[in-house]
Amino acid sequence: MIIWSRWGIVVFVFFGLSVGLGFALKALVAPSTGSNDPSTTAFIGTGFILGAAALWAFSKFALPRLDKASPSFVYQKLPEPVINDRGVRVTHRPVAVVNQETGQQIWTRPSSTFFFIPVRFWVYPIAALGLLTIIIGLTRV
Repeated sequence: MIIWSRWGIVVFVFFGLSVGLGFALKALVAPSTGSNDPSTTAFIGTGFILGAAALWAFSKFALPRLDKASPSFVYQKLPEPVINDRGVRVTHRPVAVVNQETGQQIWTRPSSTFFFIPVRFWVYPIAALGLLTIIIGLTRV
């Protein structure tokens, strides 16, 4: 079962980096506290919020370039095979897909998803999880 398409795997990567960033923040700010300390939960929540901000920046600036639109083509069978200039036998040729009403070529834009949800929407659950984790960590103090 595939749970991501195209660049959707980065949601999983950013989620893991968020947890690691939270522990790194805890190690920098409060290295003497134990792992069961309530402040650890708040640091992990802060890591989630920073990870959500990094995912937002990735989906805003890098993802549109990675998922850019491309022209649509179909392959039409040739009546007889032809040998091209490189000596390869060709049996099909690409034909642009054209809108019948407008006569313009159709372009498709691929979509990067994780669990069938576009990457740009995963910023909100990760940030909400971070906020909830911070609230839980601060109320345990």
